Formats: sequence, structure tokens, C-alpha cells
Amino acid sequence: MEADVRDLFDEDALFDPFDDGPDGDFDPEAAAQVTVGAPLTAEEAAPKAAAAPAVDTRTAQERFRDLLKETPGQRCVMLTLVDYAREPKTGAEMDVRTEELLRYGFSIYSPVVFRELLEEAGALRYMLLDDEGNEIAVDEAAGGVAGEADAQSGMDDAAAETVVAGSDVAVGAVSGAASSSARAAVGVAAGVVGAAVAGAADVATGAADAEPVLRSEQYFDGEETVELEFLEVADERPGLWVATPEGLEVVDEQDDAGEIRKLLAAEPQYLDIYHQILDFCCEEGGRSAKEIDRLVNDSPLLEEPRRYSGYFVGRLERKGALEWRGGWCTTQVGRDMIEEALAAAAQ
Repeated sequence: MEADVRDLFDEDALFDPFDDGPDGDFDPEAAAQVTVGAPLTAEEAAPKAAAAPAVDTRTAQERFRDLLKETPGQRCVMLTLVDYAREPKTGAEMDVRTEELLRYGFSIYSPVVFRELLEEAGALRYMLLDDEGNEIAVDEAAGGVAGEADAQSGMDDAAAETVVAGSDVAVGAVSGAASSSARAAVGVAAGVVGAAVAGAADVATGAADAEPVLRSEQYFDGEETVELEFLEVADERPGLWVATPEGLEVVDEQDDAGEIRKLLAAEPQYLDIYHQILDFCCEEGGRSAKEIDRLVNDSPLLEEPRRYSGYFVGRLERKGALEWRGGWCTTQVGRDMIEEALAAAAQ
């Protein structure tokens, strides 16, 4: 017969949190033995001051370059967007251009996120214009927002919380704030049939020309007519996106041709493979991955160490010599490399 598991425990040796000792007195030595961890010192017990937020001391050029390194798959898209914004563009124009660039590629970033990333990196900026088309200064725009806040402060009773007599209607005001590329619209509806309280906000960074207007609306709740007041902010003129001088400096310093030459020089044993792929992909519509496989995978040059076409395609893509457009296509800079190779061979 197997032993009863209860016989394996010594009940007298078990810890009882309600037992103060055999005589009912507190035993400091016993308490010290069961203490988990050492008691906190005065310095450890004192609340620690919150650490100051880290200050980014990088220049805009450094932030943009680091962003390109952190997102190599979207490098071409970001550089093209900044170059596209040499002349100011609307948000809609930037959206269309971003979608065009992402037509054959995948990205978890939406067009708005691309602009936000580039804005944080200092490569793009959002500017607001007045009625004459002149740019509104940052401090002036900030003053406009502050003026709106002052105008709204007088509406606390109506916009913050309104209790209507004879009904259980409470209206909460929600303040909306958006970045330069988004707008927050806020509406609060009353819980009475046929009753509606409209509240709208179109608050943007630097929305200096948006004039708050006090409006009222009446409705009948079944017993009496109730009038509610709310703030309505006029629509703001859309701003424009423009590349910063720092962003354009990084764009202009890109040297895809030089990077391709460095790649070819670093692996001279594969020079013929690179040239074959570039020339093969000059075909209209590009080439599929399987076609490139059949072109080079059986080459003796790839036997030791064993290489496959993807090794070369990936490197050519990162250097800007190949791009995917439903098929692998040689870019203009890649075609220039073919022309250089043919000219060198003819000498």
C-alpha cells in the first residue's frame, strides 16, 4: 500500500502566520530568520525623484540619417517623399505620392505616419498660411491657439457639463488636439429621443485663423423646450508640407552610384553575377525571382560558398540598383552601371 502523502509533512514544522511563538510572545530572532530580504535603508525607502527626460542633441541631419538606417526597407520611400516636397505640397498630394511609392511594396506605415516620422526627424515641416498666402510664424500660430483656449474658457458651464432640468441629460465636452497632419472632431449627443447637442472642434497646431463661434440649439424633451449653447470652430485653411533644408541636404548627399561601385568592388569574384542580373532585369516589366534563379543559381561561382540569387538581388535593391515593380527591374542608376561596365570592357 502506498504511503499517505499527509504523512510526509510535519504539521508542527509548518509556518503559522498567527502563531506568536510557544509562549505567545514575539520572538525577534525567529522573526529575523523568516524575513525575506534585508530591510530597506533610509535612502532606499525614500521616494526617488523622477528622472529628467533625455534630451536629443542630434542635429536634424543626424536624426534623418538614423531614421533611414533604422528603416532600410522604407529608405527609398522616405528619400523620395522629401525630394517630392522641395516645393510645398498639400496633405492630399503627399498621400497620393506615398501610395504610388507603396504600390508594389508593403509597409505597416500609413502615409500620415510617414509624414510624422519625417517631421520628427526634421526632414519635413508643416506650414500654415494666412489669407495673403504668407506663412504664419510659429509663435504667432501658438498665440492663435492660446486665444482660442481663452475664448473657450468662458463656456465651461455649457461645454464642460450641462444638466438639463426635467431630464437626465449630461453633456461632456471633449477637447481635441491634433498634430500638424491630423484633425480631431468631437461631437456629443444627448440621450433623449429627438434631442441632439452638436459640438465640433477643428483644432490644429498653429490654427491661428480659426475663430470660435458661440451657437445655440433648441429641442423639446416632451415637457419643455430646452436651449443649449455650444462652441463651433470654423474650418481652418489646410496647411502645406515642405522639405526642410536639413532634409534636402541628406537627400542630395545620397550617392547610389558610388554605393553600387563599393558593393561591386567589395565582391569582385561575383562581378559577373551582378552584371548578369542587372542586364537581365532591364527587360520591360522586369523579371520574376524564379527567372533570376534559373539565370544564376547553377553558376560555378556560387558553389563555394553556396550562394543563391536572393543574396545578390537583396544587395542590389538596398543600394538602389534594383527595385520591385511587379517584377525585379533595373533602376536608372543600375543601367548606368551596365553602361560603365560595357565602356570599360570596350577599352
